[in-house]
Amino acid sequence: MILLMRSEGRLRRLRVAQTSAWPSRRALLTGTVIGFGAIGVGAVVTSALAEAGRPDPVRSVTAAYTRSGVREALDEESARNLPAQSRVMPDLADPGPAARQQDFLDRCEPWLGALPAHRRELAVSALLDLWVLSDELPATVAGWFGPWRYTWPRDTAFAAVALARVGMQETAWMHLRHLQAVQAVDGSFAARVDPESGMAPDDRESQFDSLGLVLWAIAEVHAVSKTAVAPIVLGELDDLLRRTSRRLFDLTAHGRSLPPVGPDYWEVGESQVTLGLAGPTLVGMNSLSVLTKADGDLWSRLGGGAESLSRAVDDYRTTFARTFGANGMQRYPTSGGCDSAIAYLPAAGLVADTVEGICAVEPETLADVWDRLEQPAGGIKPGHGWIIDRSSWTPSTSLMGLGFARLGLSGRAESVLDWLTDHRTSAGSLPEKVSAEGTPVSVAPLSWTAANVIITLDELYGRRDGADS
Repeated sequence: MILLMRSEGRLRRLRVAQTSAWPSRRALLTGTVIGFGAIGVGAVVTSALAEAGRPDPVRSVTAAYTRSGVREALDEESARNLPAQSRVMPDLADPGPAARQQDFLDRCEPWLGALPAHRRELAVSALLDLWVLSDELPATVAGWFGPWRYTWPRDTAFAAVALARVGMQETAWMHLRHLQAVQAVDGSFAARVDPESGMAPDDRESQFDSLGLVLWAIAEVHAVSKTAVAPIVLGELDDLLRRTSRRLFDLTAHGRSLPPVGPDYWEVGESQVTLGLAGPTLVGMNSLSVLTKADGDLWSRLGGGAESLSRAVDDYRTTFARTFGANGMQRYPTSGGCDSAIAYLPAAGLVADTVEGICAVEPETLADVWDRLEQPAGGIKPGHGWIIDRSSWTPSTSLMGLGFARLGLSGRAESVLDWLTDHRTSAGSLPEKVSAEGTPVSVAPLSWTAANVIITLDELYGRRDGADS
């Protein structure tokens, strides 16, 4: 999701457009893509886009309901009449979207009430971004323009956790049930699927990080729901848990090897396994342990034994420690430089004070990675080997903020939230990236960033006694 190519010049109104063969942004910016014909783009993109700091030509400042049954990605001019703190145009003939938006905010009000006044505006922005990208869909989409308008398991995992944290546990569970419905019988997930049909729009390679992050989301949503009026029944996701854990174990030799080489959140081909795959795998292994402790019958229902699970988890911790852990947690096992994927571990709660026997990320290590990846506008780029681009990318920036919060670095987490607050679009949405000059560019809103913001706010201020939705 973070690495989708951008299409042609600015559109007055960025309408939803489906496509099936968008090249990666890395390929586009390095000049390996000469031209393409998807949705009429043609060969308008040139290597000039590789100039450091130059913003992407595709921009939207928010997504909103503009008329009955229609959501659109809007540019700045089109969004001028949109009321503040809303993703519904005024005076719609159909009262449904406005009513659903208000109902969503009302149900989040107990959570919002626990936040300090100076964080409420950012919180509402993130909530509305998540709402407009989820409303009346079986799961959240990454964004609302063209190639972003698909469900990525990675993004859905974070969105489900965020929704559960604000008291919308049943909605979060619905998202996870949808992932169960679209998962292949071998346990793999398509990189992205159409939210309505559940079909993959292209043949891009499955991304292994989905497995661990989905397991983490299940564990988080289940844990939060324990305090709800109607606790979640874990058995509803037995098929998802069985297929996912089986694939996780089979492709890591039950924890004795790293995951197979493949694309991660950078969405590019790789010749070595990345931290963006190995880290979420560690997160998923640990989440399985958490889930089996919460439900003593789970592992027997899945056809395994508690001892085999424990051994596989311990073995993978050892595998991770002697590879990525022993070499500074770089992008590749022994090289590649800093990668914001290091934040997956603390963001998922894998910190030394709470989980024993893991290769923990120390607070000073995460702070050092931030400092090395910081960009002119104040956020960070995804990693040392990123494209020639001085922009700050909000998914990586917000993930690091969440990592800071869970490591107890509240001051650094607050600074990230301040930066995200100040770099929203004119319509209040969280964009995918911010130019070197500090201007929100690319698409907005982005569900992964919105979810990270919500979870970070909850870590810093939230209560955990929200009612079930």
